[in-house]
Amino acid sequence: MREIGPIERPKTLMELAYGEIKNLLTTGQLEFDTIYSANYFADILKVSRTPVREALLQLTAEGFLVSVQGRGFKIREFFEKEVRDFFETRKMIEAYVIEHLVGILTEEDFQPLEECCRQMKENSLSGTTPLFLEADKGFHMSLVHRYKNLFLKSIMEDIRNLISIFGQKALSRAGRTQEVIDEHEQILQALRRKDKNEAVDAMIYHLNTTEKSLLENLKPNDKMNQREP
Repeated sequence: MREIGPIERPKTLMELAYGEIKNLLTTGQLEFDTIYSANYFADILKVSRTPVREALLQLTAEGFLVSVQGRGFKIREFFEKEVRDFFETRKMIEAYVIEHLVGILTEEDFQPLEECCRQMKENSLSGTTPLFLEADKGFHMSLVHRYKNLFLKSIMEDIRNLISIFGQKALSRAGRTQEVIDEHEQILQALRRKDKNEAVDAMIYHLNTTEKSLLENLKPNDKMNQREP
């Protein structure tokens, strides 16, 4: 008997709407402080309001959006502790990963990293922030994937959506885009030189400056409303 795989169930309109809206959110195509109605997404997705509203409620339950009573939904503002916890996790994982990749990367491994840096420069010049953020995220995820630790990869996959959401806000400071490009190139150059200490320091510096830039853009209420550890 031929090998039989599971039958894929057709996605519902709610699931399709959920995927499209989440993609807009995690690629930086939705603006902070902008209230989006269910009708807005229904119009651009060409579906009825009901599956869209269900998708928005699901994203709200997952902590990505908040409901603005009677008006619509907007991207949730994150508390200072959440931001610090996020970057603490990333520094623990990415510093460890890069330390163990120094000296074993091949030319084939460098190709996606260099391509991400090229795309970042290109999209910086054109002002295409969503594509810039995707290239930024691709650079970091390429390193984690190359390390081939399934558990670390799983953790990064779980938080990868926040990389673009936070990155969008971190880039709002003037000049930060070019700084990000420079910091990625410093990481890449250290890897090329097989300098373990420099590579780890460059990664930590990059994540620290991104965290600082993001925290500077938090609203006063988000800094005050700390969640208990």
